[in-house]
This record gives sequence, C-alpha cells and structure tokens, in this order.
Amino acid sequence: MAGAVAPSQAVPGSIRPVRLIYRFRARRATGVAIRVIRAGTGSTVRRFRTPLRRPGAWHRQTWNGLTKRGRPVPSGRYRIAIGSAGGPRRILGHLRIHGHTFPVAGPHGVRGPVGLFGAARLGGRIHEGFDVTAACGSPLVAVRPGRILKTAFDGRYLGNYVVLKGAGERRTYLYAHLKRPAAARTGQSVKAGRRLGAVGQTGNAAGTPCHLHIEVRSRGRLLDPRPFLSAADW
Repeated sequence: MAGAVAPSQAVPGSIRPVRLIYRFRARRATGVAIRVIRAGTGSTVRRFRTPLRRPGAWHRQTWNGLTKRGRPVPSGRYRIAIGSAGGPRRILGHLRIHGHTFPVAGPHGVRGPVGLFGAARLGGRIHEGFDVTAACGSPLVAVRPGRILKTAFDGRYLGNYVVLKGAGERRTYLYAHLKRPAAARTGQSVKAGRRLGAVGQTGNAAGTPCHLHIEVRSRGRLLDPRPFLSAADW
C-alpha cells in the first residue's frame, strides 16, 4: 500500500472532508478495508469496506470526521490503517481532529480591553461576548457542524446576527454585527466551515473597527469565548 492522508488537521462535519488517497499491488482486484483509529486508546471510530478495487491504480476515500452514527469524533490524534479485506493492514497516515475551527476565515486580531468578555458598558451593562477584529467583508464561518437556531436584526445592539447550535455539544454561538443578513436560514443544518455571513459594523458597532462580536453559551449560561477562540485558532 502507498498513499497519503490530507489535510493533516480537520474538523468533524466540515465542508472539507479528510481525503485518503492510496494504491496497492495485487494479482487481482480486491476489496480494501480502512480503519480510523484513535491514538492513545487504540479504539476504531470508523470503518470502511470498499468494493473490488483495481491494483496499481490510485483510489480515493473521503471521511467527514463522523462516526457511523453521524456523531463528531472527539478531538485528538488519529491514524488511518488500510489493507486488503481480511489481510494485514499498514498505517497510511496520521491526522489531528479539532473540535472547532475559527469563526473568521481570514486575517484577524483582537479589539483590546474594550472587546474583552465582561468589559464595562454604558448603563451598567457588561460585554457578553468577545470582539475579533478583521477587515470588513471577511467571511464568517460555522465553527462546528450544527443547526441555525436564529437569524435576525437588532438595531440597538447586535445588528445582523445569527445563532448556531453546535452538533454533539450543548453550546450555542452567536455571531453579531454582520455586514448583511446572515447567509443561512433558521432551522438549516450547516457543516463546519460553511459561510454564515461577513464581518461588519451593524447595530451598535457603527463607528467602531469592523469586528465580529461572538457570544458562547452552554445550557444558556454565558462563557468567556477567549479560551474557546484560542483553541480554535489552529
């Protein structure tokens, strides 16, 4: 067996699935068995069994980072084992699975103290999210596969915004100040990396640097998005 695994880092349920490219030597066409194995535990999270494949030719298999039941696999390192059906297997390659991808698909920064979670606001309010700066119009993408809970406009604070419920977790993600109405509809299922809108200045962000205001909630409780964003910025 010869081949490769690409990309080396991925998110389950992404618009860019993992691609396995391989070829093998044999006297006749044969089925191929593929296993995705979690490093450390040695447990197999996904199996594939192909129809008869022609030896010497390049073949391709994709994997979306989900189990057979459609659930995102845990974050961590994995290896891909491949071989003829019923025969020995060899390691085709390794990859790392991340739970999330970064919400801004492009160069980005932070707004400073005023954009931190919990920063003071007029009227005794506090900042309920975290501000990520980026050029106006930069794409905003789903951090994880999931379902759109809401898209709306709030002229007082949030401007154009969208709320995503992450698959396989009890978290929601609110993206605010979108340049235009969200590029998704309520109830829609989306893949990780799918475009949800663009960085803007709507709502009370008018006159500020273009930025994404993101709020993260777990079971309705606000969380500081900064640790999450740091882990997703890989």
